[in-house]
Amino acid sequence: MKQKRLVGLALASLLVLSGCSSAVKDNGKYVVASIDGQKIYADDIYKNLSTSTEGKKNLFTYVLDQLIRENFPVTSDMKENASNIASNLENNYKNQYGDDADAQLESALTQSGYKDIDAFKDSIVQSLQYSEFLKKYVKANFDEVFDDYYKMEAPRKMSLIKVTMSDPANPTDEEKAKLEEIQSLLKTDKSFEDIASQYSDDTTKSAKGNIGIVDSTAKLKNIYGEEVEKAALTLEQGKITAPIQGTGGYYILKCTTTDKETIKKELKTIDVDSPLLVYDTYLVYLVFNTYDIKYGDDSVKETIQKIVDENLKTRTDLRKEKS
Repeated sequence: MKQKRLVGLALASLLVLSGCSSAVKDNGKYVVASIDGQKIYADDIYKNLSTSTEGKKNLFTYVLDQLIRENFPVTSDMKENASNIASNLENNYKNQYGDDADAQLESALTQSGYKDIDAFKDSIVQSLQYSEFLKKYVKANFDEVFDDYYKMEAPRKMSLIKVTMSDPANPTDEEKAKLEEIQSLLKTDKSFEDIASQYSDDTTKSAKGNIGIVDSTAKLKNIYGEEVEKAALTLEQGKITAPIQGTGGYYILKCTTTDKETIKKELKTIDVDSPLLVYDTYLVYLVFNTYDIKYGDDSVKETIQKIVDENLKTRTDLRKEKS
């Protein structure tokens, strides 16, 4: 039964977008598929789609997917980027697991819902297409999008110094001495950046501790730990934290600026890693609304538009709460 629903959904979506022009009729109803002699009718499928929350969501996702495929086709650069990401993943597993790398990677892919590495690459390509869909809108409406981003995320530029510890909860005398030395230097006229470039154990050492623009989309807790992220998202401009225990050691943070124009200038170039593409989960509905989509069925159009309108209302309400 599950298979019938999935097949019917795909075929019905194709038909409602094309106006069912080539479908077979049976007693006045369009037949979209026949499995084991049982006919699946477009009317019945649409009824299920239009009355269930999940069905409506699937219908919108399908239309969105077709819109993106039509307007942002796969390019050779997308394929190359996906292949590079997949190759890096495979190499990481080889370095970590050696002879058992293939089995470990296959298991990880399966748990993440991918049939194999090719399916993973396909998903990367689709993500890049989706990014292009958003990028076009953000570039055309940069000032408006940035103002909203700045209001909702309160971004700031951050720098940090890390002191690596084998066991942060029980630092060695040498590790404690290094941390104390850094704290003493921070009380002198030596700059935070110079201290970071000389003493930090983080990969940002060569950048004088600069970790760039930070907001909730940066997911710092995945790299440095939850407490470090909390401090980074609330630290005031020019302030420096006390040492914070985090992943693999202790961290000292500095908020270099929260100046709106400075941050705006840095984000002016929109690429696939831009936080302007991911900070707003409702942005997709704004972008979708800018396209003139031709539907083969008015009821489908009404269903899709209602989904879009409901989500945009939720977006507006969230911004009222933020004010």
